[in-house]
Amino acid sequence: MQAVGLLDEGYKEVDDIKRARKVSSPQLIGSPEHASLGLNELTKSGVKLVGRYVGLREGVAQFSGSLRNHCALADLKMNRLLKRIDEWVLEEDLASGVPEPHRFDPTQVEESPPLEINLANGDIGTILWATGFHPDYDWLHVPVFDRKGRIRHDGGVVDAPGMYLLGVNFLRRRKSSFIHGAEDDANDLSDHLAAYLAA
Repeated sequence: MQAVGLLDEGYKEVDDIKRARKVSSPQLIGSPEHASLGLNELTKSGVKLVGRYVGLREGVAQFSGSLRNHCALADLKMNRLLKRIDEWVLEEDLASGVPEPHRFDPTQVEESPPLEINLANGDIGTILWATGFHPDYDWLHVPVFDRKGRIRHDGGVVDAPGMYLLGVNFLRRRKSSFIHGAEDDANDLSDHLAAYLAA
C-alpha cells in the first residue's frame, strides 16, 4: 500500500472525506505458513457471525439487519484495493517476480442472519466483541465538537485558533493513524502553527 501510493493519498484528494475517515484501518496478520484468518475461516471453525449489536432486552441481544450488506461492501473495497495493487505491479513491470493475482472467496453470510440471540439459554460459550474504538474527549472542555461529538477540523487545524489535532484516522493522509503517518502530519501542522504564531 505504501509503494502503490495509497497511504500518501491526501484528505483533499478523496471524494468524501467524512466517509473515508469512517473506514477502519487495515488489520494484517503474519505467520510462517501465510495462513489467512478471515471471517470465512472463523465461520468454518464454528464462529457464528451476527450483525451490529444495537441493544439488550430481557436477556435477548438485538442486532441490526445490515450484516450481509457490510460484508459485501468490505469484499468490494478489498477487491478494489487488490486490483489497484495488481495494476501497479504490471505498471512497474514486476509481474514476473510475484505469484499470479489471488482473490479471496466472498464472505459467507447466512441468508437471514439472526436479529436476536437469547443470551440466557446457555447455548453460548464465548462472545467476541469486534467493536473498534472511539476517542474519549470528556477531558476537553472547548466548544469544538460537531453534533456527533467529533472534533471539527480541517486536516488537523481545529475550529479554534491555535488548537490542533493529530493521530486520528485520515487526518491529512490515509496513513495518518499509523505511527509513520503521524510524522508527516506533524510536519505539516508545525508549519501551520509557526505561521499562526508569527502572525
